[in-house]
Amino acid sequence: MPPLILAVCVVLFIACGQILFKITAERISGEPITSIISDWRTIVIFGIALGIYGVATIMWVLALRELALSQAYMLMSLSFVIVPVAAMVLFGEKLSTGFFLGSALIISGLIVTLGSRP
Repeated sequence: MPPLILAVCVVLFIACGQILFKITAERISGEPITSIISDWRTIVIFGIALGIYGVATIMWVLALRELALSQAYMLMSLSFVIVPVAAMVLFGEKLSTGFFLGSALIISGLIVTLGSRP
């Protein structure tokens, strides 16, 4: 898999993990942190999130074999767009006009920085 595609997949995996962490947090809301282990469904959701993060870390290392860290890390900023949009869709969280303006700036910044590779 091309390293740039691999790095984008990492961002998507991280976003999925964040959504699963939010689901875990909602399932134990108002309970002590130890309640994570009291329901098998919550354990599974949390375990999948951790597994996704583990796989994403391995994929990140593979991408960095061929990409400069300064170049690859810029892609991580996409998570600041993807995760809130997913939270809006999945959890009904509200996003402001400022969020969408900021997201446009992030995407524009990616185009500028990745488009001007040395």
